Amino acid sequence: MDGKVLVTGCAGFIGSHLVERLLEEDHHVIGIDNMRTGNHSNMVSFSSHPGFRFIEVDVCDPDLKSKLSSDIDLVFHLAAISSVTASIEDPILVNRNNVTGIVNVLDIARALDVSRVVFSSSAAVYGNPEKMPIVEETPLNPLSPYAASKIAGEEYMKAFHETYGIETTILRYFNVYGPRQAYSEYSGVISIFINHAIRGEPITVEGDGKQTRSFVYVTDMAKATVLAGKTPQANGEVINMSGLDLIRILDVANKINQAASSKGSKIIHVDPRIGDVRHSIGSMEKAQSVLGFTPEMPFETGLEHTINWYRSHMQ
Repeated sequence: MDGKVLVTGCAGFIGSHLVERLLEEDHHVIGIDNMRTGNHSNMVSFSSHPGFRFIEVDVCDPDLKSKLSSDIDLVFHLAAISSVTASIEDPILVNRNNVTGIVNVLDIARALDVSRVVFSSSAAVYGNPEKMPIVEETPLNPLSPYAASKIAGEEYMKAFHETYGIETTILRYFNVYGPRQAYSEYSGVISIFINHAIRGEPITVEGDGKQTRSFVYVTDMAKATVLAGKTPQANGEVINMSGLDLIRILDVANKINQAASSKGSKIIHVDPRIGDVRHSIGSMEKAQSVLGFTPEMPFETGLEHTINWYRSHMQ
Protein backbone atom coordinates (compact mmCIF):
# COMPACT_ATOMS: atom_id res chain seq x y z
CA MET A 1 0.00 0.00 0.00
CA ASP A 2 1.88 3.05 -1.26
CA GLY A 3 -0.92 5.61 -1.02
CA LYS A 4 -3.91 6.33 1.15
CA VAL A 5 -6.52 3.76 2.07
CA LEU A 6 -10.23 4.50 1.57
CA VAL A 7 -12.73 2.86 3.93
CA THR A 8 -16.41 3.29 3.11
CA GLY A 9 -18.76 2.85 6.06
CA CYS A 10 -15.95 3.92 8.41
CA ALA A 11 -18.32 4.93 11.24
CA GLY A 12 -20.06 1.58 11.25
CA PHE A 13 -19.56 -1.49 13.38
CA ILE A 14 -16.98 -3.38 11.32
CA GLY A 15 -15.71 -0.33 9.43
CA SER A 16 -14.58 1.48 12.58
CA HIS A 17 -12.62 -1.56 13.79
CA LEU A 18 -11.05 -1.85 10.35
CA VAL A 19 -9.92 1.79 10.46
CA GLU A 20 -8.37 1.20 13.90
CA ARG A 21 -6.45 -1.78 12.55
CA LEU A 22 -5.18 0.15 9.53
CA LEU A 23 -4.04 3.10 11.66
CA GLU A 24 -2.27 0.73 14.05
CA GLU A 25 -0.34 -0.51 11.01
CA ASP A 26 0.61 3.11 10.16
CA HIS A 27 -1.57 3.52 7.08
CA HIS A 28 -3.13 6.85 6.14
CA VAL A 29 -6.90 6.39 6.01
CA ILE A 30 -9.71 8.37 4.42
CA GLY A 31 -13.03 7.30 5.89
CA ILE A 32 -16.42 8.10 4.42
CA ASP A 33 -19.86 7.51 5.89
CA ASN A 34 -23.29 9.08 5.37
CA MET A 35 -24.07 8.49 9.07
CA ARG A 36 -27.37 6.81 8.27
CA THR A 37 -26.44 3.94 10.56
CA GLY A 38 -22.87 4.99 11.40
CA ASN A 39 -22.11 6.64 14.70
CA HIS A 40 -19.55 9.31 15.60
CA SER A 41 -18.97 7.52 18.90
CA ASN A 42 -17.55 4.55 16.95
CA MET A 43 -14.74 6.82 15.73
CA VAL A 44 -13.78 8.39 19.07
CA SER A 45 -10.59 6.34 19.40
CA PHE A 46 -9.18 7.57 16.07
CA SER A 47 -11.12 10.67 14.96
CA SER A 48 -8.22 12.95 15.94
CA HIS A 49 -5.49 10.61 14.68
CA PRO A 50 -3.12 12.49 12.34
CA GLY A 51 -3.34 9.67 9.81
CA PHE A 52 -7.14 9.78 9.55
CA ARG A 53 -9.45 12.05 7.57
CA PHE A 54 -13.24 11.77 7.78
CA ILE A 55 -15.68 12.89 5.08
CA GLU A 56 -19.41 12.75 5.74
CA VAL A 57 -20.79 11.82 2.34
CA ASP A 58 -23.06 9.23 0.77
CA VAL A 59 -21.29 6.48 -1.12
CA CYS A 60 -23.83 6.96 -3.93
CA ASP A 61 -23.00 10.65 -4.33
CA PRO A 62 -22.19 11.25 -8.03
CA ASP A 63 -19.64 13.88 -6.97
CA LEU A 64 -17.88 11.58 -4.52
CA LYS A 65 -14.65 11.44 -6.54
CA SER A 66 -14.18 15.20 -6.31
CA LYS A 67 -14.22 14.96 -2.51
CA LEU A 68 -11.42 12.39 -2.39
CA SER A 69 -7.67 12.74 -2.85
CA SER A 70 -6.13 11.32 -6.00
CA ASP A 71 -3.49 9.20 -4.26
CA ILE A 72 -5.80 6.45 -2.97
CA ASP A 73 -4.13 3.09 -3.40
CA LEU A 74 -6.57 0.68 -1.80
CA VAL A 75 -10.32 0.65 -1.15
CA PHE A 76 -12.25 -1.32 1.47
CA HIS A 77 -15.94 -1.09 0.62
CA LEU A 78 -18.11 -1.81 3.66
CA ALA A 79 -20.82 0.85 3.26
CA ALA A 80 -24.19 -0.89 2.94
CA ILE A 81 -27.56 -1.47 4.50
CA SER A 82 -26.77 -4.80 6.12
CA SER A 83 -30.21 -6.01 7.12
CA VAL A 84 -32.41 -8.72 5.68
CA THR A 85 -35.44 -7.19 7.42
CA ALA A 86 -34.76 -3.70 6.06
CA SER A 87 -34.37 -5.10 2.56
CA ILE A 88 -37.73 -6.84 2.76
CA GLU A 89 -39.37 -3.63 3.95
CA ASP A 90 -37.67 -1.36 1.41
CA PRO A 91 -35.87 -3.21 -1.40
CA ILE A 92 -35.52 -0.04 -3.51
CA LEU A 93 -33.56 1.74 -0.77
CA VAL A 94 -31.32 -1.26 -0.20
CA ASN A 95 -30.67 -1.63 -3.92
CA ARG A 96 -29.67 2.05 -4.15
CA ASN A 97 -27.24 1.84 -1.25
CA ASN A 98 -25.82 -1.61 -1.86
CA VAL A 99 -25.71 -1.78 -5.66
CA THR A 100 -25.45 1.82 -6.86
CA GLY A 101 -22.95 2.41 -4.07
CA ILE A 102 -20.50 -0.25 -5.18
CA VAL A 103 -20.76 0.70 -8.85
CA ASN A 104 -19.91 4.28 -7.88
CA VAL A 105 -16.95 3.14 -5.77
CA LEU A 106 -15.64 0.83 -8.49
CA ASP A 107 -15.89 3.56 -11.11
CA ILE A 108 -13.95 5.92 -8.84
CA ALA A 109 -11.35 3.19 -8.27
CA ARG A 110 -11.00 2.83 -12.05
CA ALA A 111 -10.60 6.58 -12.51
CA LEU A 112 -8.02 6.90 -9.73
CA ASP A 113 -6.09 3.80 -10.82
CA VAL A 114 -6.58 2.15 -7.41
CA SER A 115 -4.57 -1.04 -7.01
CA ARG A 116 -7.30 -3.11 -5.31
CA VAL A 117 -10.88 -2.99 -4.08
CA VAL A 118 -11.93 -5.30 -1.23
CA PHE A 119 -15.69 -5.82 -1.02
CA SER A 120 -17.49 -6.95 2.11
CA SER A 121 -20.16 -9.33 0.88
CA SER A 122 -22.26 -11.69 2.98
CA ALA A 123 -22.93 -15.35 3.64
CA ALA A 124 -26.56 -14.50 2.85
CA VAL A 125 -25.70 -15.04 -0.83
CA TYR A 126 -25.67 -18.81 -0.24
CA GLY A 127 -29.26 -19.11 0.99
CA ASN A 128 -29.89 -22.57 2.47
CA PRO A 129 -27.24 -24.89 1.01
CA GLU A 130 -27.47 -28.60 1.67
CA LYS A 131 -23.84 -29.18 2.63
CA MET A 132 -21.89 -27.73 5.57
CA PRO A 133 -19.43 -26.16 5.92
CA ILE A 134 -20.21 -23.93 2.96
CA VAL A 135 -17.43 -23.69 0.39
CA GLU A 136 -16.98 -20.71 -1.91
CA GLU A 137 -18.04 -22.74 -4.96
CA THR A 138 -21.51 -23.39 -3.48
CA PRO A 139 -24.25 -22.16 -5.87
CA LEU A 140 -25.74 -18.83 -4.84
CA ASN A 141 -29.39 -18.68 -3.82
CA PRO A 142 -30.62 -15.30 -2.52
CA LEU A 143 -33.56 -15.59 -0.11
CA SER A 144 -33.94 -11.83 0.41
CA PRO A 145 -33.42 -8.57 -1.49
CA TYR A 146 -30.40 -7.98 0.77
CA ALA A 147 -28.78 -11.20 -0.44
CA ALA A 148 -29.60 -10.29 -4.04
CA SER A 149 -27.95 -6.88 -3.59
CA LYS A 150 -24.75 -8.51 -2.36
CA ILE A 151 -24.70 -10.90 -5.31
CA ALA A 152 -25.12 -7.93 -7.64
CA GLY A 153 -22.18 -6.23 -5.90
CA GLU A 154 -20.05 -9.34 -6.36
CA GLU A 155 -20.90 -9.49 -10.04
CA TYR A 156 -19.91 -5.85 -10.52
CA MET A 157 -16.63 -6.59 -8.76
CA LYS A 158 -15.94 -9.43 -11.19
CA ALA A 159 -16.99 -7.31 -14.17
CA PHE A 160 -14.66 -4.43 -13.27
CA HIS A 161 -11.87 -6.93 -12.63
CA GLU A 162 -12.31 -8.44 -16.10
CA THR A 163 -13.09 -5.21 -17.97
CA TYR A 164 -10.64 -2.77 -16.41
CA GLY A 165 -8.06 -5.00 -14.77
CA ILE A 166 -8.78 -3.71 -11.26
CA GLU A 167 -7.59 -6.08 -8.56
CA THR A 168 -10.60 -7.24 -6.56
CA THR A 169 -11.17 -9.43 -3.53
CA ILE A 170 -14.61 -10.46 -2.28
CA LEU A 171 -15.04 -11.42 1.37
CA ARG A 172 -18.23 -13.21 2.34
CA TYR A 173 -18.76 -12.26 5.98
CA PHE A 174 -20.70 -14.72 8.08
CA ASN A 175 -22.01 -13.63 11.50
CA VAL A 176 -19.81 -10.90 12.96
CA TYR A 177 -20.31 -9.77 16.56
CA GLY A 178 -18.58 -7.55 19.07
CA PRO A 179 -18.44 -4.03 20.54
CA ARG A 180 -20.03 -1.16 18.57
CA GLN A 181 -22.62 -3.28 16.83
CA ALA A 182 -25.72 -1.10 16.66
CA TYR A 183 -28.73 -2.08 18.71
CA SER A 184 -32.04 -1.87 16.87
CA GLU A 185 -34.66 -4.19 15.42
CA TYR A 186 -32.35 -4.55 12.40
CA SER A 187 -29.27 -5.52 14.42
CA GLY A 188 -27.49 -8.82 14.68
CA VAL A 189 -28.96 -11.42 17.00
CA ILE A 190 -26.19 -11.17 19.62
CA SER A 191 -26.64 -7.40 19.95
CA ILE A 192 -30.40 -7.79 20.35
CA PHE A 193 -30.15 -10.63 22.86
CA ILE A 194 -27.56 -8.82 25.00
CA ASN A 195 -29.53 -5.58 25.15
CA HIS A 196 -32.74 -7.38 26.09
CA ALA A 197 -30.96 -9.41 28.76
CA ILE A 198 -29.24 -6.38 30.33
CA ARG A 199 -32.57 -4.57 30.47
CA GLY A 200 -34.33 -7.58 31.94
CA GLU A 201 -36.63 -7.75 28.93
CA PRO A 202 -37.77 -11.01 27.29
CA ILE A 203 -35.29 -12.47 24.81
CA THR A 204 -37.15 -13.16 21.60
CA VAL A 205 -36.05 -16.16 19.54
CA GLU A 206 -37.40 -16.36 16.02
CA GLY A 207 -38.60 -19.85 15.18
CA ASP A 208 -37.61 -22.90 17.24
CA GLY A 209 -34.09 -21.63 17.95
CA LYS A 210 -32.51 -24.74 16.45
CA GLN A 211 -31.13 -22.77 13.52
CA THR A 212 -27.36 -22.59 13.76
CA ARG A 213 -24.72 -19.94 13.08
CA SER A 214 -20.96 -19.53 13.23
CA PHE A 215 -19.91 -16.30 14.90
CA VAL A 216 -16.64 -14.43 14.34
CA TYR A 217 -15.40 -11.61 16.56
CA VAL A 218 -15.09 -8.20 14.96
CA THR A 219 -11.35 -7.67 15.60
CA ASP A 220 -10.63 -11.01 13.93
CA MET A 221 -12.71 -9.83 10.98
CA ALA A 222 -10.80 -6.54 10.80
CA LYS A 223 -7.49 -8.41 10.74
CA ALA A 224 -8.67 -10.70 7.95
CA THR A 225 -10.01 -7.80 5.92
CA VAL A 226 -6.67 -5.98 6.05
CA LEU A 227 -4.93 -9.18 4.94
CA ALA A 228 -7.29 -9.35 1.96
CA GLY A 229 -6.08 -5.93 0.89
CA LYS A 230 -2.37 -6.64 1.06
CA THR A 231 -2.02 -10.34 0.14
CA PRO A 232 -1.06 -10.73 -3.56
CA GLN A 233 -2.67 -14.17 -3.82
CA ALA A 234 -6.07 -12.72 -2.83
CA ASN A 235 -6.47 -10.89 -6.13
CA GLY A 236 -9.57 -12.08 -7.98
CA GLU A 237 -10.61 -14.38 -5.15
CA VAL A 238 -13.85 -14.93 -3.26
CA ILE A 239 -13.13 -15.90 0.34
CA ASN A 240 -15.38 -16.94 3.22
CA MET A 241 -14.97 -15.18 6.57
CA SER A 242 -16.61 -17.46 9.12
CA GLY A 243 -16.28 -18.67 12.66
CA LEU A 244 -15.03 -22.18 13.23
CA ASP A 245 -17.89 -23.64 15.28
CA LEU A 246 -21.65 -23.96 14.88
CA ILE A 247 -23.91 -22.90 17.73
CA ARG A 248 -27.69 -22.98 17.98
CA ILE A 249 -29.44 -19.64 18.33
CA LEU A 250 -31.31 -20.93 21.38
CA ASP A 251 -27.98 -21.83 23.00
CA VAL A 252 -26.70 -18.31 22.24
CA ALA A 253 -29.78 -16.89 23.96
CA ASN A 254 -29.20 -19.06 27.03
CA LYS A 255 -25.48 -18.17 27.25
CA ILE A 256 -26.27 -14.46 27.02
CA ASN A 257 -29.14 -14.75 29.48
CA GLN A 258 -26.86 -16.38 32.02
CA ALA A 259 -23.98 -13.93 31.50
CA ALA A 260 -25.80 -10.62 31.01
CA SER A 261 -29.05 -10.77 32.95
CA SER A 262 -28.94 -10.23 36.70
CA LYS A 263 -32.34 -11.81 37.30
CA GLY A 264 -32.74 -13.92 34.19
CA SER A 265 -34.83 -12.88 31.24
CA LYS A 266 -37.67 -14.92 29.88
CA ILE A 267 -36.95 -16.55 26.54
CA ILE A 268 -39.93 -16.48 24.20
CA HIS A 269 -40.39 -17.87 20.71
CA VAL A 270 -42.05 -16.05 17.81
CA ASP A 271 -42.63 -16.88 14.15
CA PRO A 272 -39.57 -17.50 11.98
CA ARG A 273 -38.26 -14.51 10.03
CA ILE A 274 -38.90 -14.35 6.30
CA GLY A 275 -35.67 -14.79 4.35
CA ASP A 276 -33.79 -16.31 7.29
CA VAL A 277 -31.40 -19.18 6.57
CA ARG A 278 -31.55 -22.33 8.66
CA HIS A 279 -27.86 -23.19 9.08
CA SER A 280 -24.74 -21.20 8.28
CA ILE A 281 -21.06 -22.00 8.71
CA GLY A 282 -18.41 -21.39 6.12
CA SER A 283 -15.37 -23.41 5.23
CA MET A 284 -12.27 -21.48 6.25
CA GLU A 285 -9.82 -23.58 4.24
CA LYS A 286 -9.43 -20.91 1.56
CA ALA A 287 -8.99 -18.11 4.11
CA GLN A 288 -6.27 -20.17 5.75
CA SER A 289 -4.48 -21.12 2.53
CA VAL A 290 -4.73 -17.73 0.74
CA LEU A 291 -4.57 -15.27 3.64
CA GLY A 292 -3.01 -17.38 6.35
CA PHE A 293 -5.95 -16.38 8.55
CA THR A 294 -7.72 -18.31 11.29
CA PRO A 295 -10.07 -16.66 13.82
CA GLU A 296 -8.48 -16.46 17.27
CA MET A 297 -11.12 -15.09 19.66
CA PRO A 298 -13.00 -17.85 21.58
CA PHE A 299 -16.76 -17.29 21.42
CA GLU A 300 -17.29 -17.12 25.18
CA THR A 301 -14.46 -14.60 25.61
CA GLY A 302 -15.72 -12.44 22.77
CA LEU A 303 -19.21 -12.61 24.23
CA GLU A 304 -17.89 -11.40 27.59
CA HIS A 305 -16.09 -8.46 25.94
CA THR A 306 -19.25 -7.59 24.02
CA ILE A 307 -21.53 -7.73 27.07
CA ASN A 308 -19.13 -5.53 29.04
CA TRP A 309 -19.05 -3.00 26.21
CA TYR A 310 -22.84 -2.77 26.05
CA ARG A 311 -23.05 -2.39 29.83
CA SER A 312 -20.69 0.56 29.71
CA HIS A 313 -22.57 2.19 26.82
CA MET A 314 -26.15 1.74 27.98
CA GLN A 315 -28.19 4.93 27.81
